[in-house]
Amino acid sequence: MTSFTRSLTELDDGALRRLISARPDAFFPAPPQIASLATRLALPGSIARALRRLTAPDLALLERLADAGAEFDPYDATAEAGEGALDNLRAHALVFGKDDELRIAPGVLSAVPAGWRVTDRAPDDFDDLMAEISGPERKVLERLATNGGVGTTKAAAPDADPTTPIGALIAKGLLVRVDSSSVRLPRPVRDVLRGHPPRTFPMTEPSAPGIDQDSVDTAATTQGLDAVRQLRQLITLLLAEPVPLNKDGSVGVRVRTNVGKELGFDPALLITIGESAGLIGRGNVDDTDVLAATKDALTWLDAALSDQWAILLTGWAASPWRTDKEEKLLSPEMHSPDARGARLTILHHHGDPQRLFYFAPLAASQFPPSFIDTTVEEARFVGALDATPAASTPLKALLENADIAAATRALVPAPVDMLIAQADMTVLAPGPLELEMVAFLENIAQLESPGVASVWRITDASVRRGLDSGLTADEIHSWLNDHVMGEVPQGITFLIDDTARTHGSIRAGAAMSYLRSADPALITTASVKLSGIIRPLAPTVAVSQLPLPKLMHALRKAGLQPTAEDETGAQLNMAPEPALVPATPSRLPRPATVTDEQAEQIIARLRSKGTSAVPAPAPAGDTIEVLRAAARGKRKVTLGYVDKNGRGQTLTVLPLSVSAGQVDVHVAATDRVVRIALPRITKVVMA
Repeated sequence: MTSFTRSLTELDDGALRRLISARPDAFFPAPPQIASLATRLALPGSIARALRRLTAPDLALLERLADAGAEFDPYDATAEAGEGALDNLRAHALVFGKDDELRIAPGVLSAVPAGWRVTDRAPDDFDDLMAEISGPERKVLERLATNGGVGTTKAAAPDADPTTPIGALIAKGLLVRVDSSSVRLPRPVRDVLRGHPPRTFPMTEPSAPGIDQDSVDTAATTQGLDAVRQLRQLITLLLAEPVPLNKDGSVGVRVRTNVGKELGFDPALLITIGESAGLIGRGNVDDTDVLAATKDALTWLDAALSDQWAILLTGWAASPWRTDKEEKLLSPEMHSPDARGARLTILHHHGDPQRLFYFAPLAASQFPPSFIDTTVEEARFVGALDATPAASTPLKALLENADIAAATRALVPAPVDMLIAQADMTVLAPGPLELEMVAFLENIAQLESPGVASVWRITDASVRRGLDSGLTADEIHSWLNDHVMGEVPQGITFLIDDTARTHGSIRAGAAMSYLRSADPALITTASVKLSGIIRPLAPTVAVSQLPLPKLMHALRKAGLQPTAEDETGAQLNMAPEPALVPATPSRLPRPATVTDEQAEQIIARLRSKGTSAVPAPAPAGDTIEVLRAAARGKRKVTLGYVDKNGRGQTLTVLPLSVSAGQVDVHVAATDRVVRIALPRITKVVMA
């Protein structure tokens, strides 16, 4: 019989290359010899990563091997080998030996979640059975669900009282009898107890739908550019005025609602994306903890549209925030770094549950349905998936660690610099606009239909907003004349002139600050609305103790339309310097990879050490692993331990369960169950 370590020495160069590609984490740094490689391949973390790469049929085969005792004794798997079913397990070094003497590698079964089986199926009347269980029966199920899914009880014996809760659950198919002294909680039951629907993992590969990549990319580009537009609006808002945070750094519900009202959409997802991309951050401004834009946001606002989309897409994929949770925005409860890897797993299979459950069953079983649904919805929003859902070219580039910016650049049309103005007070942009044009249009018009080609509506409120920003009517007319194909409709021209006629009739300056207007009625109105803040000096002049920026804000809040001026009467733009905070960008998790050149160097190093005198470890490398393996396989062990009086004892026992620093064993000689603390055990040998 071949040991695991010896089997590694017998791998040819091609098999070693496949192993290096499948489990690169075991080869950093390069192992000095085969024995070291065997130890690394048996580490729980390395095995867990390998198991998450297996398909549902791979895991089903591994379960059959375990049921046949291949963890301890050779198993004849010639039939499976002939069909190629063993190829993936061998490539990941999860099994070893000849086809007719196959063994499960050390530590593999210990890395599978306790009680988890891909082949478990729910009974046909599963929903009715779960709805009808009694209180004591539910208590048994919940206790097993919170304690690993496997339990030891005398009520599991075939001749035990069938009216007990355990006997009744076994009869209903809601518990599985492992043997006469133990039961196992089926995976579908555990799913329901966790609030998830019972899941079925397909054993045949789901068919892939036909995809028109051009159509997918067109839809994804339209949606992705709209997400860019919304993020730009959010950043612009934060540049103008950061929003306060709660003491724990989260965004309050009221603040989120107010920002949403001002923007016209819920900013929650974009805030998490911006924070992950380093465009939005949290910091202290004027002794107040705020959510604000970062220095990188200024660079992003000036970047090309395609680059903006690439950064947004990457920021979303790398986001450590779980937006499917009903928690305060950016609260510690929302933070989950594992969400990044989970999100990438879902994206690799385009969010299709059947493909996800076939290709990544172990990983997918840990994802709440709400997380899968939310990930697909968000992926559509940022232009990673279309409605099919199918992957856009930028998403494929992201998953393949290729140039995402190049992928977005190939999809975003060249910017246009001409508009089409229509008599219904709308302006059509036939393609993406230059950033300067977008900024100007956002000042004087309201976006009505987003997309690669967009429609903007000019209203008195939007024109007033442009005038408030420091523009004049002549500047707006001149800009439209320069960028509109043909003549600007008279309706738009009249609207601009009518709005500008009353705008700026009252003027403010610094004295601390002052007001002046040719219309005495406006000074009177301001004095009444801001009583105690301004004081009239003459029918057309008043002064205030407020600084000019605060006076401007107070006047606008009172419904007036002031224009700021300097001491010469020249108009001023009163936009304040933006308050910026440090960026804390997130990074995509990137698995270790080995280049072809590195693989050849590793193989040469292992070959140079020779293969003789290699120690052959036991199937399970340490005390805990031996006990767990014996408990799974119902194998007896010879156990040495120190009792409470300090005397050494030796027993031949059957391990029942290993958990919480202790092992429960059945002593056949006395027919009793003994609990022994693991630190007291001195040796364990398979009997």
